[in-house]
Amino acid sequence: MLTDKIVESISTVQGVKAIALGGSQSRREADKQSDYDIGVYYDADTLDITALAQCLKELDDGHKDNLLNFPGKWGPWINGGAWLTFDGMPVDVLLRDIRRVEAVLQDCIEGNITIDYQCGHPFGFANTIYAAETHYCKPLWQDKSVPLNRLKALLYSKGEYSPQMREAVVKKFLWEAWFSLACGRKAAFRGDVNYAMGSIFRAVCSWAEVLYALNNRYLMNEKGALKGISGFEIKPIDMEARVKTAYKFIADEDAEKAYQVLDELHGKVEGLINEIQPIPTGIR
Repeated sequence: MLTDKIVESISTVQGVKAIALGGSQSRREADKQSDYDIGVYYDADTLDITALAQCLKELDDGHKDNLLNFPGKWGPWINGGAWLTFDGMPVDVLLRDIRRVEAVLQDCIEGNITIDYQCGHPFGFANTIYAAETHYCKPLWQDKSVPLNRLKALLYSKGEYSPQMREAVVKKFLWEAWFSLACGRKAAFRGDVNYAMGSIFRAVCSWAEVLYALNNRYLMNEKGALKGISGFEIKPIDMEARVKTAYKFIADEDAEKAYQVLDELHGKVEGLINEIQPIPTGIR
């Protein structure tokens, strides 16, 4: 198996505590264009970063120098890693500080939800992505402390999907959807297509966050999120097609028709929430 040699090599580096398969491969959604996402969970106090860099160089088909982006270089959330080609296959190695992951999971299950700017994530990096990674990841190797087992146990300590996390995600992102639509409305009717498109994109991504939470599903990131909603039990009918229609109207500078679609969709999402739980007062 392609991952065996990678695991055999990286697991020897001091400070590496666990290795996991992530991304579409772990979710069984991979296609011919999919790469391999390998999560490397490490102890920040003991990681031998020089040895890890050498290990990745040796694994890479081209044995290229300076493959490893050290922790922090890709921002506070992506945390560093490398892009390799191994046996002709693209492999993304992503670093995760295991104590940081544990702290973030604790925040998530207690309903402390955040989202930050992160290059490569046009909507942003929600801390619940760490929860999704933990949920979906397939452990390939762990040291004797079985840290990935412990992280999964923490994540599920309040249920398979924490009720506090669900409520907090719904409240936070329903408000953002409403606010983004309000901002985009002004721009759309002024003919500022770029700003309107950006605002509507944020509203759509916020709806996705809400709907994944309502369905007790972990959302990994923006990619494919809208298409994934089609398989949910709790969802607006034909949501993806309606969103595409709204985007087309905005591109054609028909703000009135676009916002007829968007306002109806927002009302549907609100209605679904009300069927399950009352919307908290002061949501706006």
